[in-house]
Amino acid sequence: MKKIQKLKKGKFQKLLLATTMAIMTFANKVQATDIVSEVEGGGSIQSSKLGQGLLNIVRDVTGTIQWILPITGVCFILFYIFKIMTGDEQDQQRYKKSIIKVLVCIVIGLLAVTIVNLIARYF
Repeated sequence: MKKIQKLKKGKFQKLLLATTMAIMTFANKVQATDIVSEVEGGGSIQSSKLGQGLLNIVRDVTGTIQWILPITGVCFILFYIFKIMTGDEQDQQRYKKSIIKVLVCIVIGLLAVTIVNLIARYF
């Protein structure tokens, strides 16, 4: 029985470590969009006022989403950890799966925002 409890405790520690590492990775300010320099000569799209306005909106929205996603994800993860600590053993697996889903959503969301921001720099 003690061996099973140690095994469960080890899995939870690994999950907590993975969560912490993911948060530290995405909290880093170095992004791929900062490495790529802006392309000059975007043509008529870049010189028009409508194009400049849309580009500014895209940059503002993607910049805001890049810091909202990790903060919201951490709040959800902390909530699920609280539910794991206070809930039944039967509910723990459900909450652990939910933590993994939140981590996947954070990664996919940040990748999508980075790609959109990278594409927007070419206009």
